[in-house]
Order: sequence, then structure tokens, then C-alpha cells
Amino acid sequence: MTGTFTSPPGGWLWRPLVGVALGQIALGIARPALSYAALDLGADGLTIGILVSAAAVLPVLIAIPLGTIVGRLTHIAIVPVVSALVLVGSCVLAAITRELWVLVIASGLMGAAHLGLALGGQGWISRSAPPRLYNSGFGWMAAGASLGQAIGPVVSGIVVGPTATTREGISAAFWIAAAVGMVLAIAFTSTAVRRYATTDPAEPTTVGDVLRAPGVLRYVFVSAAVLTSVDLLTAYLPLIGENIGLSPITVGLLLGVRGTTSMISRMFLGLLARRWSSSGLLLWSTAGSAVALVTVALSSQPVLLFAAMVFGGFFLGVAQPLSITIIIATLAPRARSRALGVRMLGNQLAQVLVPLAAGALALVLGPGAVFLAQAAGLMASAGWELAARRDSAPE
Repeated sequence: MTGTFTSPPGGWLWRPLVGVALGQIALGIARPALSYAALDLGADGLTIGILVSAAAVLPVLIAIPLGTIVGRLTHIAIVPVVSALVLVGSCVLAAITRELWVLVIASGLMGAAHLGLALGGQGWISRSAPPRLYNSGFGWMAAGASLGQAIGPVVSGIVVGPTATTREGISAAFWIAAAVGMVLAIAFTSTAVRRYATTDPAEPTTVGDVLRAPGVLRYVFVSAAVLTSVDLLTAYLPLIGENIGLSPITVGLLLGVRGTTSMISRMFLGLLARRWSSSGLLLWSTAGSAVALVTVALSSQPVLLFAAMVFGGFFLGVAQPLSITIIIATLAPRARSRALGVRMLGNQLAQVLVPLAAGALALVLGPGAVFLAQAAGLMASAGWELAARRDSAPE
């Protein structure tokens, strides 16, 4: 697959670009604050794992139906606007509670909101953009997400406590995230309408049909491995920071650096895809991400951690938008939103199971083991991609 590098086109891109950036700013503020709020209430590594998994339980149930809805809705703004309002409600809930079980509910609602924002933005582009601009479109949208991921954790670290965590700072972080969520709802508000011109009777109609399309299952696995890596960094880097004496603002800066370098790689995705094959980019990005996670697991030196965030962020930034482009390019237009729902289902299942396993590992072996196990999953993704490349190579 080839791609072209273009500046952000107008019309079909600006709302998902700005909307996804604002969504990730809000989530980037709220998610580390959730971890700090739980730690403030006496949570351990296992509890943090449960908190992260809660963000994926509801999305597991609604990913495919929501993907189908996104594909069928005439007004394409409905899902992201409603999702933004759910995000606002979850942040308010987290701000006013002093109970761990309420934080779990808030985490679940944040996960559902994140799913709706992601599917809404992806569906907006897949239904509106010219196919030749998919790599650039999804790359720019993902760059917007990375911008949010760079800004949000830094804001969270500053507000929660530059030198020490405070309960007032944690609550303030949630209120700020809620305010950003309201701006997000306004940004996605639109009367835009998109319809498909024709229906192909041979288009995939079931989840099984989608998964049997060439390469789809493999790229769903790659997407899940990369996404859970980002989630685990967001959730467990505060715990590692506490263990090695890093302040919340330092942890926020580390996460912000990862988001920034992911944004840079995504801005140039069209150019990268023109220079190298999508398969090659996925192979190197997953392997490089694994090396970065091993560094995080084994190092307690801030300089090495920052280096891991620089390189890991760049590699993690490439795989997600590439997997979206490859999946939708494989399928007919009306099947794309369902396919994106299948991809998100894979992501959400991984986000339920991986953090639970990570929490158990952290409880027994420490938080560093979480990243070693995740690095193994990324290397498995790279190995699967390498095997597929060899199978498809001419004799």
C-alpha cells in the first residue's frame, strides 16, 4: 500500500482532527488522575489493573453494534457528540467520589466515551475522505490524538501536584477534563450528512466475513498490542514513578514526550508509507516499541526513561493509524464501519484482559514485569507480520 504526504485537508478532516485532539487531552488529564485517585484511596497494583480493565468492559459489549450504528447514521456527528457528553459525566463522577468502586464505574464510562469518539472520528474520515488520502487522513487524525496525549498528562501532572500528590489537585484535574469535554462536544457538533452511493451485495455482512478478509485478523492483533501498550504506560508509569521517586510532573512529562513523538511520526505517516511498505512499517514499529518497553521495565534512570519515551512514542505512533488504513482498504465502503467496530472490539478485549494480567504480575513481580510481558506481546505481533511477509513473498 502506498500513501502520500499532504497538509491537513479542509472540510472532512478538521472536526475529527480537533475533536480527537480535545478528547485525548481530556482523557490524558483524567486517566493518570484516576490512578492517583485510586492510590490516594489505598489501591495497589492489582487494583490499578482492575481500574484500567474497567475502561474496556463496556466497550467490549458495544464496539460492534456501535460500529454498525456509525456506518448507518445519516448525521455523522451524533456518536462523537454523545460520547463527549458521557466523558464529561464520567469526569464529574470521578471528581466528587471517595470510593474505589465509583472510580471503577467512572473508568468504564471513560472507556465507552473513548470508543465512541474513536469510532466517530474514524467513521467520519472513512465516509468522507477520498481513498487516496486515507493514510494522510488517519495519520493526521492520529497525530491530533497524539497531541492530546502529549498535552493531557503534562496538565494532569501539574494540577495533581508538581512535587507531591494532593486530593484537591486530583479533583481539579477531573474538573478540567470535564471542561475540555464540553468544548469537545461543541467541536463535533455538525449537520454534516454522508450517504453511500451504491450497495454491493458481495460486501461482508457479518463479523466472521470481516475477520476472514485478508490480513484483518492480524492487524486487529497488532492494533490491540499497540493500544494496550499505550494504556499500560499511562496507568503504570505513575506507579513506577512512585517506586523510584519521580514526581507526578516528571511522570507527566514522560508521558507527554511519548505523545509528542507519536504525533510527529503520525504527521509524516503519508511520507513514510510512500517510502516503505505498510507491512515493513508495522514490523519495525512493533519491534521498536517492544525495545522501548523493555527499557522502561529495566531502568530507573530518568534519562533512559525519557529516551525510551522518545523512541517508543515514535514507533507506537505508526502502527495504530496504519492498521486502520489497511483494514478499511481491504473492505468495501459499507463494511468499513463494522470492520472498525471489529478492530475496536479486539482492542477492548485486550484492554480488559491485558491489564488484569498486568495487575496480577505487578502484584507478584512488580510493575516492571508488566512492561516485559507487554514487550513480548509486541514481539509476537512483529513475528506474525514477518511470517506473513515471508508467506506472501514470491518463490
